[in-house]
Order: sequence, then structure tokens, then C-alpha cells
Amino acid sequence: MLADEFTQRTFAIRTALDSPGPDQHDRVCRLNVELQGVVTRIRELPGLSHFLLPSPFSDLQQAACEGPVIIVNASKYGCDALVVLVDRNPHHIPLSITKEGVRELSSKLKKLTVDAKSMDVTRELGIFMRELWHEVVSPIVNYLKTVHPFQSRIWWCPTAGFSLLPLHAAAQYRKGQRNLANLYISSYTPTLTALIHARRHALPHSASKGKHFVGIGQAQAKGENELACVGAELANIKQRIDGLATFTHIESQESCIARVTEELRKNEWVHFACHGIPNRKQPFESAFALHDGRFTIEQIIRCELQNPQFAYLSACHTTVGDEESPDEVIHLASAMQFAGFRSVIGTMWAVDDAQTSEIASAFYDNMKDESGCLDHTRAALALNETMKKLANIPFDQRILYIHLGA
Repeated sequence: MLADEFTQRTFAIRTALDSPGPDQHDRVCRLNVELQGVVTRIRELPGLSHFLLPSPFSDLQQAACEGPVIIVNASKYGCDALVVLVDRNPHHIPLSITKEGVRELSSKLKKLTVDAKSMDVTRELGIFMRELWHEVVSPIVNYLKTVHPFQSRIWWCPTAGFSLLPLHAAAQYRKGQRNLANLYISSYTPTLTALIHARRHALPHSASKGKHFVGIGQAQAKGENELACVGAELANIKQRIDGLATFTHIESQESCIARVTEELRKNEWVHFACHGIPNRKQPFESAFALHDGRFTIEQIIRCELQNPQFAYLSACHTTVGDEESPDEVIHLASAMQFAGFRSVIGTMWAVDDAQTSEIASAFYDNMKDESGCLDHTRAALALNETMKKLANIPFDQRILYIHLGA
């Protein structure tokens, strides 16, 4: 079989490269020629014409089949946005902000979100969001208005320092002015390919019956502050899910790494309510804090899941990645995507345990389709509607949740 031949040739090349000798160069060249012959035959098979080749743009463009994907980039040469549309060439939008300006915005936001733990920063956050609107989002929206109807979906694909900014929440926040959340329903994706994969092999929405949902809570993880509202959060979710899915509830000692791994394999929907522990120096060590230790990104992506659909991460900093390379998007939310979940709710900074139950309850109320079934493709809309309704929730807590995926 070609797969066996490919494996044998690649192994032989690795062995030759690790075996110095006077004939090493000739051996590697000969094996490489043989490998290229195998690759040529593989590319003749149906659906494999681009095996080991970059995807053609016509394939990547399908990421925009349900709405534009906006790639936002910062470099020493300047900042710009590239709007990918399914039916025309990408549109380039130069931005006036500089890479240093993006870094300054990130620093301001970090300070504000830290201050929010001990004081009301609503006014300061409003000023920040207006600056983000004028510097970054407004020029993009001005173009979107000409090609994409209001109240439809868009996807943000931020790179570099932009990946730390809440683009979905940018607005003027002045009386009579509509903010971005009133104009479009925002989601995020780390790459075009990730979004394409998130839409593959999705079950019909009507297949909601028979879903399996697991709520995973850990209020007293070793070495972490107690989360007093975890039990109430999961209980309220159970009330809303009963009758729509088989609901499994694990907490306290049951919420251990082995049990959580087992439940992830059996359930299509998952809700984590626990501490999220980001590791910005070694992002693969970022983790959920469970009863017997940390459930790391490395462990998550090794899970072999049957039919993962939706994950809600009610934990702190679940979209915080590598400090030096933020656009590598190695964080807890992207790990859930990599493991196969098509739709994920994540958090950009610290969540307030006192607010999570109300937010999650309102969110799941909005996750039913017209027939009353759970539908993971409604997550972006559900989040948008939830945050517009919960005006009583502190501003910093309303804008930290984001949707990733399909």
C-alpha cells in the first residue's frame, strides 16, 4: 500500500540522516527520489492532489462560505486587515495604527482587566473600546457594510498583538451610536483551515435528540481559591438541558483527570466550571485545575473523542496563549478545537465566579433552535444575544467571553 511505502521511505530517510558516513549524501538523495515517486503516486489518488502541498487559496476561501473572515495583522512594516470573501478576491484595508500602537493597546487592556478585580473600570473600558473602534475596527466595518448584511456572522482571525484585543467588543459606546455587537455577530478562528475543519462532518441540527452533555465542576482545586458558585452554575445548566440531552454532572473528587478524559470521549457537549491556569511561558502546560491535578493542553489534544460538538469553558484566561508568540494560538480554547470540538466559548481574561451562573444560564436558554433542540451552530448568536440582555453584569465580564469555531 502507498501509505506503507510512504512510511517506510520517510523512516529510511530519517535513519540515513542519523547515520553519518562517506556515502550518506548519495543514500539520502536516492531515498528522496524514491519518496518523491511515492508522493507523486499518492497525488494521483482522488482527493489527494495537494498531498504535502500548501492548500490552494480557492480551498481556503471556503472558510468564508458563511460570512467574511477578517485577518488582522501587525508587523514592523504596518498594520492591515485582509477581508476574505467566498465570492470575490480578498479586500485589503490599511490601518493607521502601528505595531507599537497595538502593543500599547494590549498593555492598557491588561492593566484595566487587572484593576477590574478591585474597582469599577466601566468608564475606562469604554474609552479603551472607543480607541479600539477608531484605530482598528471602524475602517473594517465601513467596508463590511458595503458587502455583508447587518445581523449576519463574521469571523475575526487576529495575528500577532491583535490576538490579545477584544475586537468583537469595539464600539463608540455613545448614545445613539450602534456598537459592533449590534451590527454583526462575531466569532474567532485561529486560521482559515481551522474554521473549515470545524464545519466538516457536522450532524444535522435535527440530530440534537440523543445528545450527551457533561458538566465538569471543580470548586476546590488544590492551591487555588474556592469557587463558591460552581455548584449553582452546573445545577442551573442541568435545569435547562434536561429533556434536551442526557446530562452527566461530575464535581469534587469525581472531577479527576481520568474521569474527565473518559467523559470527554463519551459526550458531544461539555461545560467546564473550574479554574483555568494559563502558562504563558510554556503554553502546552496551560490547564484546567481538577481534583487530582492539572488537565493540560497536552493531555486534552491526546484525547480520542467520538463526536465532539460544543465546549463552554467557564474558567479564567482560556484564550491566553504564548507570551512571546501570541499568534501561535496555543491556549485551552484552541486545544478544545484541536481535539475536535466544532464550537467553543472561551474567555480572554479573569472571570468573576459570582457572575458565571447567570451568564451561563442565559446562554443555554438561547442555544435551542426553532424546533427546541440544542444546536451548537447557534453558539455565536446565543452569546451575542446573552451579552446584550445582561446589562446588569459588569462591563468587563460581559465582553470577555468569545466564540471560536463554526
